[in-house]
Amino acid sequence: MPYFFSDNMVLQRQKPVQLWGTAIPKTTFSIAFAGEVRKIKADATGKWKVSFPAKEAGGPYEIKVVSDSSFSFKNILIGDVWLCSGQSNMEWPVSKVFNASYELRKNADLPAIRSFTVSKEISTNPLVNTPKAFWQTCTPENAASLSAVAYFFAKEIHKTQQVPIGIIHTSWGGTNIEPWIGLKSIEQHPDFKELAAKFTQEYKSNKSIELSQEKYLADMQTWMDALQKNDSGFIEKWHSFAYKPDNSWKTLIAPDYWENDDLPDFDGFVWLRKEVTIPKSMAGKPLILNLEILKDYDITYFNGAEIGRNAWQPGRRIYTIPKELVKEGKNVIAIRLENISGPGGFTSRDASQLWLKELVESDTPIIIPLSGEWLFKNTLKVGEYPAKPVDPSGNRKNPSVIYNAMIAPFAALGLKGFLWYQGEANAYDAVQYQKLLPILISDWRTQFNQGELPFIIAQLAGFGALSPNPVESQWAELREAQYAALKIPKTGLAVSIDVGNPYDVHPVYKQQVGQRLAAEARRLCYGEPDLQTSPIYESMQVLEKTIHLKFSFAQNGLKAKEGSLKGFSIAGDDGKFVWAKARIEGNKVIVWHDEITNPKTVRYAWAGSPVESNGANLYNQEGFPASPFRTDNPYEMNQIKNLTP
Repeated sequence: MPYFFSDNMVLQRQKPVQLWGTAIPKTTFSIAFAGEVRKIKADATGKWKVSFPAKEAGGPYEIKVVSDSSFSFKNILIGDVWLCSGQSNMEWPVSKVFNASYELRKNADLPAIRSFTVSKEISTNPLVNTPKAFWQTCTPENAASLSAVAYFFAKEIHKTQQVPIGIIHTSWGGTNIEPWIGLKSIEQHPDFKELAAKFTQEYKSNKSIELSQEKYLADMQTWMDALQKNDSGFIEKWHSFAYKPDNSWKTLIAPDYWENDDLPDFDGFVWLRKEVTIPKSMAGKPLILNLEILKDYDITYFNGAEIGRNAWQPGRRIYTIPKELVKEGKNVIAIRLENISGPGGFTSRDASQLWLKELVESDTPIIIPLSGEWLFKNTLKVGEYPAKPVDPSGNRKNPSVIYNAMIAPFAALGLKGFLWYQGEANAYDAVQYQKLLPILISDWRTQFNQGELPFIIAQLAGFGALSPNPVESQWAELREAQYAALKIPKTGLAVSIDVGNPYDVHPVYKQQVGQRLAAEARRLCYGEPDLQTSPIYESMQVLEKTIHLKFSFAQNGLKAKEGSLKGFSIAGDDGKFVWAKARIEGNKVIVWHDEITNPKTVRYAWAGSPVESNGANLYNQEGFPASPFRTDNPYEMNQIKNLTP
């Protein structure tokens, strides 16, 4: 059976329980579930499937497979299953969110929430299984690595609906939308036929081209093994607890680049070590290690055991240290850091953000600072080691290849709906995205064949350069393309412009994103159709020197958060936007400028970082931020109407 059938899984309530897999062709066996037994015979190709009646939320249940290789799955719950997908902001773990230790300590012991994380893979054809993985119950330790957005969504839905929640987390940082869409759906759209045909010709007909991410990782391990034979750090085990650095090691004051500490212009491998003293109260407990941003590629060890590795990316480098590695007294952190070009080392300038502390805080949390002296020593230069295997990242951009490997295997599984947090990688072409997102929504609903499954979109958070004057913005246009998808039935939008960071594409306030996605789910499919979520621009009317804007999801009125209403710009006949004055009247906003006598158009929160740039602060009385919009849409997107039930 596919790997996503395992102990601790959640199956969708109120829908038939479908099970499937393979066996020796034409053999027979039986499966028992919830007091019923089904006899099954595999077909001539070895495939089989079986269905059990729908059940209401509850459990635990057991699935018993009786054959020549009998086995069973235990601790199964019936509840709601959500497929959560996108790029790095969906992938971002709980351990990296704001106040993570508190969240894990106070709120993460939730055994009715389960998560299945799909390994990254690509394929030219739809697959029926995923790489090996298992369902995890939500405990403080397990929750640390879960998708933060999915976790906070699941927690909110579980709290309000009192049913088990299953999260299928299938995301991949940095990916475009095109590879997440099935090939047939792309082929059928006139604007993307050529793209699909090129892919079919170049890849599907060329069997010598290997797309496998698994193969790339294996090739990388082979490359690493070859490097270790020439890297003194591996040969002499500089990462081990027992190793004693000699006088050839130098001292770096972190955070800083090693170029500022007697290693000028070095590109290649550098090892760093630091001894830390762990008090008795922290011994035998899982810890969080925060190294901020390391440049460029690291393998990090604690007491000789690898605890994580990563490539450079905007955002913090945070690893979880298993409790069995943590002992009282002396402990050793070691990092093997590869710098490709330019300065290398710790790029952060905030010494307070280098620390070690308990994963789940006690009442008297201890934070061990890691700034200050680190020992370091260089080994191989870039020119002294062989070229790396080619990263198939280019292949990841091809249509359907991620869908085939990371979505298609679940197509027969009962779901409650989809969460989607993606768009950063497509911000360069919002016009195209405005066409592709509806294709993806339709494709997934068609493939899963369960009607109009709710599809809820996390709108891009604030990110990018501050803009003191009204400007054009690709980031704002992408948000507009996400907003335009609301014309599709059973879709929702979680607005998050107020939780972003102009300097980091990965905002740490994932709690609000998950909670706002949950509010949309409650409105769409949990019996709260009158729930007033983020205000959405509905229509405009020019009255003399003012423009009157009407909003959906503002039945109880609008408000300006923290001061006077800001974030609106206005233009007249010349099309030049200037900051406008604005006031609220019920569920409407009146916008004007004293020097514009014939106003034509209005924009709101039209910037990459609208809250920081122009103070955008329009909310409804329920506390949800209004979605950015413009009334001068050059792409003729349909206005979103009749959203209020």
